[in-house]
Amino acid sequence: MTFYTFLVITYVVAGVEIEKKTLYKNAYECGNALPAAYKPYEDMDSMAQCIETDKISEIKTRPKLRPKNLSLAKNVENGQG
Repeated sequence: MTFYTFLVITYVVAGVEIEKKTLYKNAYECGNALPAAYKPYEDMDSMAQCIETDKISEIKTRPKLRPKNLSLAKNVENGQG
């Protein structure tokens, strides 16, 4: 499973802390975007981080293999299906 991930950039302007959040589909995409997104803020009192949420963005499931000893349906065995 993958989870939605926020890219959070926090910086200070005139003593006021400002937080900018951008939502990504997964932590990998967030991590790839982080260097470019943080570049304008790197000379300020700032930080950037990816924070994973508990909300599922994608479920990757694979079907289980059919056991070798499991027979097919009757119609298929008789050539009717």
